[in-house]
Amino acid sequence: MKTTVRRFYLFLFVLAISLLLSLGTASTGRAQDESADIQQQMTPEQFRAAGLQKLTPEELTKLNRWLQGYRDQAVQKAEKKAAVREERAKLQLIVSRIDGVWNGITPGEVIQLEDGSKWKLSNKDEHYGGHADHPAVAVYKAGFFGWKMRVSRIAEFYVTPVH
Repeated sequence: MKTTVRRFYLFLFVLAISLLLSLGTASTGRAQDESADIQQQMTPEQFRAAGLQKLTPEELTKLNRWLQGYRDQAVQKAEKKAAVREERAKLQLIVSRIDGVWNGITPGEVIQLEDGSKWKLSNKDEHYGGHADHPAVAVYKAGFFGWKMRVSRIAEFYVTPVH
């Protein structure tokens, strides 16, 4: 009995590894196939080579349920990473206006833009003056140095996003 249990867990491990590898190369066009049972995803030769024909129907059902849950988690994780990457790509350049009147900026003060994003001065020893009503603003990624904000005809300085 112990040998059978060990084999079962070994097969689960091997299947999990192969599933991880296949998820890395699988396209979204295979989404319908990924919801299929393991015996439908594998060729009969692969199924036998993995020793899965030895599983009882109950064990096979449990394995299929586990794999489906694992697939769902992997898909959710991949979708979340893609959304974060997309959001970062969007944030390479923001063009907006200051939501209100610009009367300068001092350390700790938050700058609210009309697009809803909020920024604050990065360098706590700096301050900038000037006056403008809803001036145009460009916020862009300044390489390794962080984000820079350019307030139309007034100032340019480093900022950090406020979440």
